[in-house]
Amino acid sequence: MLLKAVILFLAVMGLLAIFGKKKVSGKKPASKRMESAKKCPDCGSYRIGTGDCACGKR
Repeated sequence: MLLKAVILFLAVMGLLAIFGKKKVSGKKPASKRMESAKKCPDCGSYRIGTGDCACGKR
């Protein structure tokens, strides 16, 4: 009984992985997303949100 539960769990996880991979494939590649990311002009780190940079300059 326990073996059947483990096999069923693995089968469900496999199906979720297949459908999840198909859904994610429609997104832009990471390189194109990084081109539109904002960087701090002083330290060059990526800025998240609209707040000040971690370096404290901007």
